[in-house]
Amino acid sequence: MADPKKRVAPRQRSWLPIILVLLALAIGLGFVLWYYAMDPREPAVVPEPPTRPAPVTPDPETVEPLPDPTDEPAPATIEEECDIISGRIMDFFSRLDRRDYIQQREMPEGSRAYFKQMLARLLDNPPAVTGETDGIEVLLGNTAHFYRVLGMNDLWLLKDVMNQEKGDLEELMALFYHWSQIAPECPESDLNFHLPLADIYEYSSFFLNTLGGRSYLFRRDAKVRSLVTYYSVLVLDRANEAGINRHGLDIRYGINTLLAEMPGMDNLQQREEYLATLTELESKYQQLYGD
Repeated sequence: MADPKKRVAPRQRSWLPIILVLLALAIGLGFVLWYYAMDPREPAVVPEPPTRPAPVTPDPETVEPLPDPTDEPAPATIEEECDIISGRIMDFFSRLDRRDYIQQREMPEGSRAYFKQMLARLLDNPPAVTGETDGIEVLLGNTAHFYRVLGMNDLWLLKDVMNQEKGDLEELMALFYHWSQIAPECPESDLNFHLPLADIYEYSSFFLNTLGGRSYLFRRDAKVRSLVTYYSVLVLDRANEAGINRHGLDIRYGINTLLAEMPGMDNLQQREEYLATLTELESKYQQLYGD
């Protein structure tokens, strides 16, 4: 039995494992240093940022200038204008020749020659503009003017054209009015269709200033009535400028009538253009004659 009074000597700690670990670390560190010393690495190269290419200066002799948005096309010469307007009018008559209601009538030389002959009869037999109320015969003659000059068949033909071509009525009236302005300067035109100012002035006066002419217009629809009155006012203005208003008509009545009626006419495609022109004429004649 062991003696309890006998002390047990404490176990001494061994340093051998710690020494072995430190020795291994030292050997490993030495090996790493030796490896990099024998095989040196190139330093990392930081790429330079790309340089922006220098701007290319265009050669002013080879660069075409941009078009100026304010530039307007050169106006057509009178010869070009004659060709354009006469060509569009002849196209209209060519279309008429292909219409069934025209082909049913006897027109051996085509619609253009036929309407030219009708126009000649109207211009050679103008209506009475003055003295209409001097006798019942003059008044009745004006009321039936187109029937007397053209006859029933041609009068129905005109009505058919106005009804069948009503979609192009504004364009057609503008074309023929424009042609009346430039025709004297278009002697080489193949149209051979003239509307002299002195002659169409008589009909403008008839529509603006006589009972017969105004009663004829009131038997038409509002669109036809307004367009005929509008172009009659333009013709009268030209007559004033040319000094041939021999009946002494006052243009202001026609201008005021149209300015009162046209704003409510939505079926006029060029209504704003008409009103702008009428407003200019109103200002012009206010300056000439006053209010």
